[in-house]
Amino acid sequence: MSKKEKASKVEDLSSRRFQQMADENRELKVYVADVMQRLRQNERLFSRMFDLESQVLKSTDPEDLCFTLLRGLRSSFELDFVRFWLDRSSFIGGHKLGSLSERDLVWVEKDEIREMGISRKQAWLIQLSPEHAFDWLGSQDQHLGSIALLTLGDLDRPFGVLGVGSIDRDRFAPDQSSDFLQHLAQVVGLTLEHAVAREHLARLSVTDTLTGSQNRRFLQPHSHHPLSQWFGNVTQVSCLYADVDQFKGLSERLGEEVGDNVLNMVSKALHKHVRSSDPLIRMGGDEFVLLLPGCGEEKARDIAALTIQAIAESGVVEGEQITASVGVAFSSANRDLAVKELIALADQAMYVAKALGGNRFEVADSGEDSGH
Repeated sequence: MSKKEKASKVEDLSSRRFQQMADENRELKVYVADVMQRLRQNERLFSRMFDLESQVLKSTDPEDLCFTLLRGLRSSFELDFVRFWLDRSSFIGGHKLGSLSERDLVWVEKDEIREMGISRKQAWLIQLSPEHAFDWLGSQDQHLGSIALLTLGDLDRPFGVLGVGSIDRDRFAPDQSSDFLQHLAQVVGLTLEHAVAREHLARLSVTDTLTGSQNRRFLQPHSHHPLSQWFGNVTQVSCLYADVDQFKGLSERLGEEVGDNVLNMVSKALHKHVRSSDPLIRMGGDEFVLLLPGCGEEKARDIAALTIQAIAESGVVEGEQITASVGVAFSSANRDLAVKELIALADQAMYVAKALGGNRFEVADSGEDSGH
C-alpha cells in the first residue's frame, strides 16, 4: 500500500471517528435536554404537590381533607377523573363524608380492595379499552383512556384506593414511571389517617365518656355568644334542662354503677324524641342540657312531656322509681339571647319543677302555672 493510500485511509478513519463523535455528541445533547425537561417537569409536579400538601394540612377534618384533595388534584394536575374508593369496614367507615358526591366517593365492602388485587402494590397504571376495562368504573367513565390506582394505607390492610384518570391513553401507561404516584399515595394515606385520628381525639375531648353526649368543654366556645351565631339568625331555639330527682341519695344507697346506669338511661330518654344533630350536653353529675334549634314552643313542650314520661316508664331500679325534673326555655330571632342566658332560664325553670315535687316540667317566664 502506497503512502498516499495509507494517508487516505487514515484520513477516512479520522473522518468517520469525528462523525461518530459528532453523532454521539448530538445524542448526548438530546439525552441531556430530555433529562433536563423531565427534571423541570418533576420540579413543577413536586412544587404543585407541595402546594397541595400545604392546603391538605390546613384541613380541619377528613371530609374537608377529601374535598381539598379532590379539588386540588383536578385543578393542579389537569386530571379528567379523581375518585376515592373507601373501605366501609375500616377506621374511616364511621365518617359519612356527606359533602362528597357519588362521583367523588364510592364505599366498598370489607376485603373488596384485596379481592380486586389492588393491594399487591402501591400504584397501578392501566390503559383502558373496551377489552381492558376496570370493574369499578361506570358508564359515565367510558371517556377515560388511562387511570392510576393508588392504594391507601398499609398494603396488608388498605383502607382505600384513590383513582386518578385522563382521557389520554398514554398519561398513565404501564411503562411510565410511578415514583411520583407512589409518593402521592403515601401522602394521601398518611394525611387521611392523621385527620381521622385528630378528629377522633377532638371528639373525645368534648364527649362525656359515660353517656356519649357532649360535655361542658363542648359548650365553652359557644357559651357567651348569641344563639344566632351558632344556629343562624332566623332560628328559634328551645332549651331543656333536665335533672334526675333525688339522684344523690339514690347513688349513695345503690352504688355508683347503678347511678351510672340511671344517667345512661336519662341520656337515651333525652335523645329519643329529637334529632341526632341536636346538642345534648351533660353539664356534670345528673344534669343535662338539650338545645333544640328550629324547635317551636309547642313542640318543645311535647318533647319535655315525652322525656318525663320515658324516664318514668323506664321502670324501677332496685326498688327505686326513677323520675326527673325538666325546665324549658325559648329564644327567638327577635330575642337573641346568649347561649348561657337561655340555659340559665331553663335551669331556673327546672328548679321550680323540682320544688313542685319533681317528675314534671316547667316553662321559664310563662307568667302562669304551666306545670305538667
